[in-house]
Amino acid sequence: MKATSVLAAVLAIQPVYSHGGIYNYTIDGVDYAGHYPWLPEEGQVSVQRRWWPDPIYTEKHPYLACNRGNPLATSLPTLHAPVRAGAQITAWYFPPPCPDPPPVPFPTKPSVPGYGDPNPAMRCSGPEYQWVYMADCQGPCDQWDGHGKRWFKIWEAGYNATGRPGSWKEGEISDIATSDRWWHAEMVHKGINVTIPKTLKPGHYLIRHEVINIEANLQLYPECAQLEVSGDGGSMPDEEYLVEFPGAYKADDPGIWIAGEVYSQIGHSTYNYTMPGPKVWVPEEQN
Repeated sequence: MKATSVLAAVLAIQPVYSHGGIYNYTIDGVDYAGHYPWLPEEGQVSVQRRWWPDPIYTEKHPYLACNRGNPLATSLPTLHAPVRAGAQITAWYFPPPCPDPPPVPFPTKPSVPGYGDPNPAMRCSGPEYQWVYMADCQGPCDQWDGHGKRWFKIWEAGYNATGRPGSWKEGEISDIATSDRWWHAEMVHKGINVTIPKTLKPGHYLIRHEVINIEANLQLYPECAQLEVSGDGGSMPDEEYLVEFPGAYKADDPGIWIAGEVYSQIGHSTYNYTMPGPKVWVPEEQN
C-alpha cells in the first residue's frame, strides 16, 4: 500500500469545523484496526489510543498530545505494534460506514467543554492534512500518558506555491488561498506513509499523526498509536528537537495565528507557510 507524502494545514471543507481521524494503520506490512471512536472503550483491542473525531480548538488543550475520547478514556491500551527501524507506517483516514443506528447511545455532551470542545456531531469523514511526531515512552507506552517534553517531529510536508504535477496552473506561484497548493486531495484516499528513522534507538514509542485545519479557525486533530521499535540503531534527538503537548505551539506562531485568515486579504497576499512546531529530526543531520 503505497501513499503519497501529503501534508498541509488548510482544509477546504465546510461547515465551520470538519470531523475525522485515523481509522486504521499498516505498520511494517501488517494491518491494524484503529480504536473506533463511536463504540465503547471497553472491549476494543487496538494499538491506537482512544480519540474523538471533533476538532480541538486551542493549542492549549490538555488532551492535545493524543486527543480525547467521548466519553474520555479510562485507561491506555497495552498492545504495541512491532516495527523495524527503517520500516514504513501508513495511516488511513478513509472512514468505515457510519453505524446506523449507532450500537450504543451517541454522546450528547462535549468531552472537555472548558477547553472549547464542540457538541458531539455524528459524522464519518476524514480530514486532509498533517505531520507526524514520535515520542520515547521510556518503557511500555501504557505507563505514560503523553505529557512531557519527549515529542520529536519525523515528517512534514505542506504548502507548495507552484503546485504539484497536474495541479491547476502548475508551475505558477499561487497564494495560500489556492487549495491545490496544499496537496490535500490525495491524502484521504491514499493514506499517509512515513518511514521510522533507520537509526532510531530500539524501544517503545508513541507515533502521533496530527492534522491542523486553518481554513475557518484553528482546528487540531491528533491521534496516537503505540509501537515497539526494533533495530541496531542508537540515535535519539537532541534537546532542540523535543517539544511537549500542550506547549509545542503558541498562538502567535506564524502557522497558527493565520488560522481564519486564509481567504482574507492576508491569505491572498501570502506566498509561504511556516510549519508550527520543531524542525523535522533527521538523525544524519543532527550535529
